[in-house]
Amino acid sequence: NGSSVAVDSSIKSSNPQSQNAETIPWLQQGQTLVYGHRGSGMNFAPIVTPRRLQLGENTVLSMEKAIRDGVAAVEFDVQLTRDMVPVIYHDLIVAETNLDIPVSTLTLNQFLALNPKNHPITESRTCESLSTRKPDAVVAGHVLKPMYVANSENTVQAPFATLKELFETLPIETGFDIEVKYPMPDEADEFGVFTNFEINLFVDRILDVVYGCMDEKDQCASAPSSKQQPRRRRPIVFTSFHPDICLLLAHKVNGDIPVMLLTDAGMSAMADCRCNSIDAAVRLCKWAGITGIVTHVCPISQSPRVASLVRRHRLALATYGAQNNQADHVKQQQAYGVDVVIVDDVRNARATIDSM
Repeated sequence: NGSSVAVDSSIKSSNPQSQNAETIPWLQQGQTLVYGHRGSGMNFAPIVTPRRLQLGENTVLSMEKAIRDGVAAVEFDVQLTRDMVPVIYHDLIVAETNLDIPVSTLTLNQFLALNPKNHPITESRTCESLSTRKPDAVVAGHVLKPMYVANSENTVQAPFATLKELFETLPIETGFDIEVKYPMPDEADEFGVFTNFEINLFVDRILDVVYGCMDEKDQCASAPSSKQQPRRRRPIVFTSFHPDICLLLAHKVNGDIPVMLLTDAGMSAMADCRCNSIDAAVRLCKWAGITGIVTHVCPISQSPRVASLVRRHRLALATYGAQNNQADHVKQQQAYGVDVVIVDDVRNARATIDSM
């Protein structure tokens, strides 16, 4: 049951370099931080948010809007193209093609070219002016099930982005919540993603970009006589629903960057038993020296005491889900010591926290 946690407190970490929640500098004691989900919010079908103008999710445009609205960090999804370039995209299948094409089968150039409006926005539009036309079938028998396409004609579109581009474009003060997308066996079967990179290679390519870009670049204009100032480092946390990705990341970064395990806390059954409850997530984090968990908000809303139980094990705690867009749920989580709420309605969540 995702609403209860009963973890043996004698479980010891196998990673001596692991980070406990209280050692993470960007966590503020007693203050719940607001992260922007896929930037300034994931995209919904127009029927869900008929009066809300949406920016294409996981784009630089959306990230910049979230920063202006006061987020501590932006959350986004990272995958590899066929030529092993980390790009920002949520689904395993690139729905913009109208075909069942996995991200990992496209080259970077092919991926970037798929955006229907791969150029700067030249004029603003209202919700009423956005088209609701559904994409037409391309090849019989290979069209995706009816679904809502992110960054589609129902949003203010913006170019797709690479991980390196986000590092180079967004202010270094802005934190990055990097969700590493690697298909679980269930997802591979569901979406037909049967070929992917070896998991070690997959993680290494992402780490290559992160470690190459996370520190502030030296300022050439500094006077030779001036005292050398330490370079600033962007606040970063890695997350993943895939337990083995989290284990690898925790081992490879060796305490240098926090790693948190994503779990939907039993909201949907997974073949991997480590993914089906908060209890299982806490046990894995304690054993492997993983910094904390990012859980679906429902178990916390149903039993807020779960938050204090997780924190008792010195684990960081973040939540995601639609309820995080409601002020009452944000207030409840602040009261129970949740470290981070990942939200779609950034302004509302930021205003709620500021009013407390």
